[in-house]
Amino acid sequence: MQTIDLREDAKVFRRGLESYVTSIAAANPASLSALEIGFSCDQSGWIFIHGDERPEHERDGQWTTKIDEDGCIDFQHWIEAIESSFEGDAFTVVKIDGTKFIVPAFDEDAEEQSDDDPFVVAIGEMILDVLMNAKSDGVFEPLKTFGAVQLDIEDFNGGWGWPEYDDLGKTNLA
Repeated sequence: MQTIDLREDAKVFRRGLESYVTSIAAANPASLSALEIGFSCDQSGWIFIHGDERPEHERDGQWTTKIDEDGCIDFQHWIEAIESSFEGDAFTVVKIDGTKFIVPAFDEDAEEQSDDDPFVVAIGEMILDVLMNAKSDGVFEPLKTFGAVQLDIEDFNGGWGWPEYDDLGKTNLA
């Protein structure tokens, strides 16, 4: 059975995040209202970091128009695991906190599929954990010159997002 260890994936994402923060600070755009972290694990496996350079951030999916292969952090093993579940194989996920769960093989005869995909949720939680640790470690200090830069995480298919819509604009880097 394949295992996806999100603790290891968190290290890869953290390196990519640090690199992106360095590059956007060096580029010094006219404004930066948010760091949008998009991810996908059901049609492909990636995390995409986008700096919203609009004066005011909105969670409106604009980041999806900026996705390019070179800007994505590749997690091909996510889609490989999902594809294996369609072929009848379960896989194990080790969450960021070290707990584990099994994603069962896809059952096309099941009467009801859950709307809350635990794999999507676990990836979102991993991204959030990395962001909060990066924040406490000072990774975002180079962005302070832009004021209150919002953190925003969103699954490409809308299966998980942070913060809740009512909290947008309240959870800032500053």
